[in-house]
Amino acid sequence: MRKGKIYFVGIGLTPKHVTLQALEVIKRVDEVYMDSYTSLLVDDGNELAKVLGREVKYLRRTDIEDKSLRDAIKKVDEGLDVAVLVVGDPHIATTHVALINELRMRGYDVEVIPGISIFCAVMTYTGLSSYRFGKPATIVFPKGGVEYGYPYYVIKDNKERGLHTFLLLELDVEKGVFMKINDAIDILLRFEERYREGVLSLDEEAVGIARLGGKDQLICVDRLSRLREIDFGGPPHSLIILAPKLHFVEEESLKVLKSEFRERCSKAP
Repeated sequence: MRKGKIYFVGIGLTPKHVTLQALEVIKRVDEVYMDSYTSLLVDDGNELAKVLGREVKYLRRTDIEDKSLRDAIKKVDEGLDVAVLVVGDPHIATTHVALINELRMRGYDVEVIPGISIFCAVMTYTGLSSYRFGKPATIVFPKGGVEYGYPYYVIKDNKERGLHTFLLLELDVEKGVFMKINDAIDILLRFEERYREGVLSLDEEAVGIARLGGKDQLICVDRLSRLREIDFGGPPHSLIILAPKLHFVEEESLKVLKSEFRERCSKAP
């Protein structure tokens, strides 16, 4: 019996980011699954179902990490074509890359459909230059009383090279854990108090981002001291620690952002 084909399809950050290529695949396959734990689709509600025009089966963490898509692979073994939808781009999360590699090594026909990732979108919406971003990092809550200080040294290294640092904030959809920008700044400042290497200051400007690409996205450019006071609303949140020196075009872009979001960014709880 002919085995089916499995597609990993990036659907962007919101239902409106779904590309024509992604839509063509989704409408053609026999079964559609969606990773519902590694990230959060902005402006979802029933919008995704309306855009796709078909039923979607949602996958949990155990379905992906422990069972390696066992149910979906069973369908492929029966000769059906299957699509696994991923928020953003399928090759951004290590979980998906490892799974794609494993399936290919097992002889499955796998195709990856790219989507708009958070890394592309953050440059699109802020106007910051792509070549001025250094290594990204993820800030997580303390585990067992231990704080993971790696992001502090990523910021330090990037600043020394004159680069911005894009920080993802911990998000666990199944457990309802969504780190806010306020939490992230508090954690970063604790790192500074502990390591005392002059990497971060309350007076430096940064960019706080919430629900990027969504109808009510919020992008605030201000000092860290001010950003930690702003109510950014629902998830997902992210943060950009700016390079010590900006290109003049970047300076203009941030001025435009400040003007565009001034009223909403001025509101604090």
